[in-house]
Amino acid sequence: MNDTNKAKACLQKIVDLFKSGNIPKALAVATIPPQKGIPSGKWSISNRILQFLSDTSDARGFRQWEQAGRNIKKGAKALYILGPRSRIVKETDGNDQEIEKTIVTGFYAIPVFRAEDTDGKPLPYDPVSPPPLADVAEQFGLSVSYQAFASNYYGYYHGDSKRIVLATHEAQVFFHELAHAAHHKIAGSLKGGQMPDQEIIAELTAATLASMYCSEVNIGFSYEYVKAYSEKSKKSIDRACLVVINTVGQVLDKILNTHLLVKEEVA
Repeated sequence: MNDTNKAKACLQKIVDLFKSGNIPKALAVATIPPQKGIPSGKWSISNRILQFLSDTSDARGFRQWEQAGRNIKKGAKALYILGPRSRIVKETDGNDQEIEKTIVTGFYAIPVFRAEDTDGKPLPYDPVSPPPLADVAEQFGLSVSYQAFASNYYGYYHGDSKRIVLATHEAQVFFHELAHAAHHKIAGSLKGGQMPDQEIIAELTAATLASMYCSEVNIGFSYEYVKAYSEKSKKSIDRACLVVINTVGQVLDKILNTHLLVKEEVA
């Protein structure tokens, strides 16, 4: 497949998202701020969507991985993002002055590889400072670690091993997993898998905490997330939220009261 066809294939993937109605979810995930130091943080939204469709949050070119001390695994296949093909044209402005203008004439395909398809030097995914309410996770007896994004998730909570694993520095994602942990403590146990009521509780809690502790809240992501699980439970968004709102309040109380308790102990 030549570069032109590869570029067309990339564009078609995005068009197909519009046709299937899945573009809001892809946009919501693609606009989550990436971890610092990852090249794709400077990419266009369309390229970050293409990255999302390839189940990763860290894709780089061959040389970029080489500079990071990592090698492409044998047999790994590249994914392709789009680079603008441009040229300079001369035009005359309103004052009859000749000016130069850069125009985009098309796109070409750029091969990049997922972090999951490389090995070598460990990647520094840990944030410079812990997220807000990290003290609550510690009080709950949970470990919090960071890794590369994989399989369409940005984090998960594992009750048996008492750990939260994150693939983004976005505090709102940490809050979501912390909410699962608090819900677990309140209920005594959680159902296995991504149960709609549990996911809606966690996301409503996360959105609330983000509004309290973060300068920016990704409401678009929260809305699409809750909407998806509302549909799975065959309820309207309003109804699905109303059913769990009391539990959300209990989860918030558990987290915030634990945070206050830790602050009092430190004081």
